[in-house]
Amino acid sequence: MIQTFLFQMKARTLMTSRKVLVEEGIYHITQRAPGKEVIFVEETDYLRFLKLLKESSKKFSLDIFCFSLLSNHLHILLRTKQRNLDKAMKFLFQSYAQFFNKKYERKGHVFCGVYRASFCLDESYLIVASLYIHLNPYKAGLTKNIFEYKWFSLQPYIKPIKSSLLNVGFILDILDSDRGEARRIYKGLIQGSRLLNYENILENKRAIKTFYKEFTSWLKKGALKMFSKRKNPFYAYFELEKKIEEIKEGDLKLNSPASKEGIRYIIKQLKSRGYTIYEIANILRIGRTTLYRLVQN
Repeated sequence: MIQTFLFQMKARTLMTSRKVLVEEGIYHITQRAPGKEVIFVEETDYLRFLKLLKESSKKFSLDIFCFSLLSNHLHILLRTKQRNLDKAMKFLFQSYAQFFNKKYERKGHVFCGVYRASFCLDESYLIVASLYIHLNPYKAGLTKNIFEYKWFSLQPYIKPIKSSLLNVGFILDILDSDRGEARRIYKGLIQGSRLLNYENILENKRAIKTFYKEFTSWLKKGALKMFSKRKNPFYAYFELEKKIEEIKEGDLKLNSPASKEGIRYIIKQLKSRGYTIYEIANILRIGRTTLYRLVQN
């Protein structure tokens, strides 16, 4: 499972936008064209990129979980098995840029600077990140039917299709040990979440955080029944929410060592999800001075 990395962390972190490189880690990669330029013009461009992505996965021992390619930007969700993400992405993007410039007899940058990589350890974030990636073409207005877009990896997640590029089992197994049931759940999540508020991560770094919040709110309204009783990757998230409510209602007192430790854990969890000290103080309804004291002790 995701927690079995070469290092152990007591607190389960959701994600970080900082580029944290570890020997074995899962990353959401985003890259885009500069300004109003494009990175894919015609079908052969998409095919070349996918060929290079497959070559990169073999050369650098990557697991590719999902991807979405749009004319001016792209998303990839992958796992590294060595501390080589930078080398792998340099090979992938430079190889494609050389192909693109040669084909269209152009010079200059094909991509807008260094790629972005969000590092995650949380199963619920993996599910949400994959949904966000697969919803991207639909939300960008490139297709009216979310299941009909050509240049993304959704099909093997909803149909028993074999892919020589993708490792779909990793995410599907989080949903259910029965692949047919896992695909049914994933399709339901895609269909249900397509109407949620969706921001562009290229314009707002907190876009997935916002989408995650929208998604979990939607789950609480009844969609949780889609998950089997044996597996619910959002269980830890909702348990954290319960603890936050206990603090808000005054059920956890700051004069108890056990309560203090519990609150410190919650603070650590919220910080790992990208919240600032100011935001955490507002969420927990605790003064910032008290919060700083808890963090420091």
